[in-house]
Amino acid sequence: CTCPHLGIQLNTHLQWHLGSYRYEYTPTRRGFDSFYGFYYGHEDYYTHMLHHTQDGKQVSGLDLWNGTDPAHDAMGVYGTELFTNKAVRLIENLDKSKPQFLYLSHQAPHSGNYDEPLQAQKNNMDKFPYIGENNRTIYAGMVDSLDEAVGSVVRALGEAGMLQDSVIVFSADNGGVPWGYMASRGINWPLRGAKSSPWEGASRAAAFVWSPLLDKSRRISDQLMHITDWLPTFYALAGGSTSDLEPLDGHDMWATLSRDEPSQRSNIVYNIDPLWDYAAIRSNNFKIVVGSHAGGRFDQRFPIPGGQRPSQPDLDGLMERSITAQALKALYGKQDLGFALGWRANTSLSCPEEQCGDQSHFQSADNVFLFDLDKDPCECNNLASTHKQVLDSMNSVLEEYRAQTVPPIKPAVDPASFPENHNGTWAPWVD
Repeated sequence: CTCPHLGIQLNTHLQWHLGSYRYEYTPTRRGFDSFYGFYYGHEDYYTHMLHHTQDGKQVSGLDLWNGTDPAHDAMGVYGTELFTNKAVRLIENLDKSKPQFLYLSHQAPHSGNYDEPLQAQKNNMDKFPYIGENNRTIYAGMVDSLDEAVGSVVRALGEAGMLQDSVIVFSADNGGVPWGYMASRGINWPLRGAKSSPWEGASRAAAFVWSPLLDKSRRISDQLMHITDWLPTFYALAGGSTSDLEPLDGHDMWATLSRDEPSQRSNIVYNIDPLWDYAAIRSNNFKIVVGSHAGGRFDQRFPIPGGQRPSQPDLDGLMERSITAQALKALYGKQDLGFALGWRANTSLSCPEEQCGDQSHFQSADNVFLFDLDKDPCECNNLASTHKQVLDSMNSVLEEYRAQTVPPIKPAVDPASFPENHNGTWAPWVD
């Protein structure tokens, strides 16, 4: 969807990771008017180099691009600050007479290269002396920098006079990886699992939507929504008709987001993976998981390590003093924003210890799991043996989805892509 007929300028500053072996698959050839970012899934936060090991040999090169040109001038600039500053400058220079779309997919807090996966600036890490674990402290610093970045972008929109008709969406893309290769030390407690697994900890992402255009604002929503819903939602917001689009898996969810109308979505496909031989789907409140990812290494719940946060932290006060709050105070012309107290607590999940205290079943020989996520969001009580009718129905739905899948294409690594063949960069390599 390039949307030229809607008159929208599309801009992206991000981790692309959607294919780049030909230039035609890179952002500015797929509809975006501007691009600043990197093509692959991770890189060093300061050098912007990507390391890859092939046959015991490290292959390294620059993966930072301005359009289709390598960006050699950002060495030493911390990635989160780099992308934020670029986004702010873009906002300052936008043509305000045109509708705009900015996709800012930050590097943080994704891990960097395998030799130094966690990187944060000292001023951010110094805010968290109580954590008591080095990697978790670095991770907290990475998240804190991201928090500042969100504030800087909101402030720039306010100073540009664009906040009053903007829709701001913040969303995580997946759960954290607590340990192992390329771990970020992100913990998904109390949810079960980690990134790439079929469990809720891998995919139940934190998100918020802010906009003066919301008809019913200041609320916590537990309506079901999937990442595929964003495209038709944004397209419709921009004035397009979703009937013009090719058949999509997603739905226009603006009525749900804006007016709290019932979600159009009842089913979710988490994954159907023939390589790891596992699958998971959700239908209404029930979820079925068949098989396991990575030999079950991420099946359990991972407790939060390190020290406890200070008792009774002033989270509401931190929110009131944030960069974003200052921008909103300027927008509304008042110092008291009337933040609802205790929002963080009201969005937190808890799981009864009688359900989840014993984790022995996480290492069981079970291959089929059925959960009622309304009652058991932490996936502790397997209902497969007691709810046969529901299980059979869910299996039928899963098989319908499975019949629509196509075999994944996973070619071998092509040495022609290595930076030594492209002036030290990870560039498209097939003409």
